[in-house]
Amino acid sequence: MIRLLVLAILFIFLKSSLSTQEDNFVLVKLDGNATLPLPASANYRRIVQNANYEDEEHLYRVCNGKNKKTCGFWENVKTKKKVASGATTYNKNKKALIVKKVRATDFGEYMTGNKKTKVNLHKLIVKG
Repeated sequence: MIRLLVLAILFIFLKSSLSTQEDNFVLVKLDGNATLPLPASANYRRIVQNANYEDEEHLYRVCNGKNKKTCGFWENVKTKKKVASGATTYNKNKKALIVKKVRATDFGEYMTGNKKTKVNLHKLIVKG
């Protein structure tokens, strides 16, 4: 009887913990436009694979009028250099990060600057 009670409690716990984990992802074709549902933030991060299939972390700073020289582009966190990418902006009305003309190097995991909210951008392969 106690085993059944323990199993029931374990089952309820697992079900509730799995239901709170949302697997957010967006599918987009190469050269398409991606709308990534992310809350407003001063900066965003992404983890993508480079040409050698190694993970790289990039940082994007949203322009606010005071940071004109350091905003509006993706920057490699390690090398501090600009990274080629589709044009990226934040749309306040849609509450989404927009990446236009997505490149092969843009696919990966996108998140807010504090890494609390994450969305995966996957390549949509269309045959035909």
